Amino acid sequence: MAAFRTPVTATQTCSAISLRQCADDPSPETALLITCLRGLPYLVPEDVDWKVLLDLARENGVLLLVHQSMFAMGADMPGFFRIAARECQAFAEWLAEELKELLQDFRDLRIEVLPLKGPSLALTLYGDVALRASNDLDLLVRRDDFPRCETLLLGRGFIGLGPAGEHDRRFIRDELLVELHFELASPRDFPFDIDHIWSRSRPHDFRGQPVRAMSDADLVLYLCSHGLKHGFSRLIWIMDVARALRGWQPDAYEEMVQQARREGLQPYLLIGCEVVRAMFPQLLPEALDIATSASPKAVALARAAAWRLFSENRQVVINDYRGLYLQAEPHVLRRWRYRFRYLMPTYSDYQWARRHRVQSGLMVVVRPFRLLHKYGFRKALRIAFPRS
Repeated sequence: MAAFRTPVTATQTCSAISLRQCADDPSPETALLITCLRGLPYLVPEDVDWKVLLDLARENGVLLLVHQSMFAMGADMPGFFRIAARECQAFAEWLAEELKELLQDFRDLRIEVLPLKGPSLALTLYGDVALRASNDLDLLVRRDDFPRCETLLLGRGFIGLGPAGEHDRRFIRDELLVELHFELASPRDFPFDIDHIWSRSRPHDFRGQPVRAMSDADLVLYLCSHGLKHGFSRLIWIMDVARALRGWQPDAYEEMVQQARREGLQPYLLIGCEVVRAMFPQLLPEALDIATSASPKAVALARAAAWRLFSENRQVVINDYRGLYLQAEPHVLRRWRYRFRYLMPTYSDYQWARRHRVQSGLMVVVRPFRLLHKYGFRKALRIAFPRS
C-alpha cells in the first residue's frame, strides 16, 4: 500500500488511504483528512483547498467527524464548510427523530427491532447521532414479524420499492428510505446465523424507545462483512470497525476470533482488521493482535487480500468481494463450500425464470451460465479461484 506524507505542518506520516487514485497521487487535503481521523495533533496548512477537503469528507462519510476534529483544534474553517457540516448534522438529527417515531410504532405492535447502521450505530460507536452521517434507516426484524412490519410501513405512507428480496425490502416516503431486513445480508455470501444473532442480542434504548442491539462480537463481524462487500471504499466503514473494537477486555477478543472461526466468518474479520491496521494503526487494539496470532496463515492471507483493496481498481474490488473471501479463507473445505453456495440460484434468478417462463427447478443448471454471461469466463474464474 502506497505511503504518503501529511502536510509539512502535520506531525505524522500517513501510510494508506482508501481511494486508489489518492494513494497513487495523494493530495495535501487527503493527508489532512486522514490525520484528522487518526486523532493526531496537526495544524491546518494555509493553502488547503477547503472545497476539495469538503468533497473528500462527504464522499467518505466523515464530514461530521472532520468538522468535530477541526472545531476541537480551533481551526479557522470557512463559512461554507461550517454550513455543510450543520446541514449534515440537521439531517442526522431528522433521521434520528424518524427512527424514534418508527420504533414507537413497532413497540405498539410488540415487534422487536434491531436497528442496523444509521442513528443507532452513530450513538453506539460515536456517542452522538450527529457524528455519523447516514442516508437511510436499516431495520432488522424477525422473519415471522416481517409481514406485519411491511403492513405497518405501507400504512404509514411508505411505498414499497419492489418485492422482498433474499434478505430485505426497501420502502420510501418523501425523503426517508427504510430498508427492512429479515437477514443481515444474502445468506449465500455472508453466512450469518440470524437466530444466533437474535439470541445473543441484548436490550437497548434509543431515545426512550426499546430496541435490540447486537453483541459486540456480532457487530464487529457485521461491520467487517458490510465493509468488505463495498470494498471498504469509504473511510467511515473503516472507522466503524475501528470504533467497534475499542474498549474490550483482552479475553473478549479471543472469544470473538473463535466465534468467527466457528461460523466461517474469520476471513471477514481478519480482512477488516488489516484494513484498519493500514489506515488507522493506532486504533487497532494490541490484544486483538495477540488473539489472532494463533492463526498466522489466516492473518497472512487476510493481509494479502486487504492489500488488494488498496491496490486495485475500486469497481473490480467491490464486485469481487467473493474472491477476496476465497483468497483469505485458509481452509480448503470451506472454500469449496463457498463456491458451491455461490452457484446456487438466487432470488433474482427465480425472478428471471418467471419472466422467461423457465421452470424454477432448472435454475440450478442455468445459474452457472447466467454467471458466465454476467461476468465473462475470465472474471468468473478469477472470482472462484483468485490468485494467491
